[in-house]
Amino acid sequence: MSLAELNFKYNDNKGEMIFPKEKVEGKIIDKKINDSIYFIKANIVLKDDIIVLSKTKVDGIMLDFNLIGDVDYKSKISNHGFTTSSNKTDIELIKEESTESKAKKGEINKITLVVKKDFLSQLSTENPQIDKVLNFLEKPYCHKLLVSKTTDYQVNKILNQLYSSNMYEGSLGEIYLQSKVLELIYLEFHHLFKDEKVSKKSVKFDEEDIQALKKAKKIIMSLDCDCTISTLSKKVALNEFKLKYGFKKYFNTSPGNLFLEQRMLKAKKLLENSEYNINEVSKIIGYKHQQSFSSAFTKYFGFKPKEIMKTRKYYF
Repeated sequence: MSLAELNFKYNDNKGEMIFPKEKVEGKIIDKKINDSIYFIKANIVLKDDIIVLSKTKVDGIMLDFNLIGDVDYKSKISNHGFTTSSNKTDIELIKEESTESKAKKGEINKITLVVKKDFLSQLSTENPQIDKVLNFLEKPYCHKLLVSKTTDYQVNKILNQLYSSNMYEGSLGEIYLQSKVLELIYLEFHHLFKDEKVSKKSVKFDEEDIQALKKAKKIIMSLDCDCTISTLSKKVALNEFKLKYGFKKYFNTSPGNLFLEQRMLKAKKLLENSEYNINEVSKIIGYKHQQSFSSAFTKYFGFKPKEIMKTRKYYF
C-alpha cells in the first residue's frame, strides 16, 4: 500500500500502524504465507523524526529484521521497550500489544514475520524451549523480547534476496516467497529453540497443572464435547505438550486413547442394553458414518457390533 494513507493494517487486520502521513513516503507490502504466518516488507522514508502508534494481536512470535533505520519501541500497556538499529534482528513474544515508537528521520527498510501460536504447536513437542513459550502464551497478557542481536550473514543474505525481489505475484512468486520465509523461520528457530532432547525429569507439574489434567480427563470421560488435543488444551489452559505428557505420566494413557476407550465402552453398553440400532449408536457417540464406527468397534473389541446385538431379546 502507498503511505499517502494514514493507517496500514496487516495480519488480517489484527495489526495496525498509524503514521503522520505528511512526513512519510514509501511502501509496505503485507502477504499471507499461510494461516499461521504473515510477511511484511517495509521500504519507507521519513522526512523528519516521527512517532508511530501501533496495535497488534499476534498470540505468537514476531520476528523483526531491521535492515536500515533506527527505532525506539515503547509499550503503552507495560514498561516493555527496546531500541533497534540497522542490521539488527529482534524476536518478540506477543499476545496483544499497543506501542508508541519513535523513528528517526531517514530511510527505514525492514522485514517482519508474524508467526502464530498454532505454528509453534505443530513443531516438535519434545523441546522444553517451545514448551516454555507455549506456556507463556497461555497467560492473559504477555510481551517478552526473546532475542535482540546483530543479524547473521546467512539470514542477511536471505533478507536481501527478499528485499530486492518483487517476484511475489503469481503461483511461482508465492512459492519463492514461502520458501524464503520458511527458511528464515528455520534459521532463527533453530537457534531460538535449540534442539535439546527433553529430560523427562525436567518437565515439572505444579498443582495447577495437575488440576488441569484432571479437568481434561473429566471432560473426556463425559463425552460431551469435541475432545481433540487442541480443544482440550484451550479448555483447561494447559499447552498441548504438557497435556499429552501429563496424561502418560499420571494416567498411563493418552487423551486420544482414553477418548476412544470411553466411546467404545459407551457404544458397547448401548448395543447391549438399549433399543438403538447400530447407525443410531454410531451417531450418539459422535461418528458421522456407521461404517467408520463399525470398523473402530471391531478393531477395539475384536468382534462386530452386530454380535453384541444378538444377545438382546430383540435386535435390528
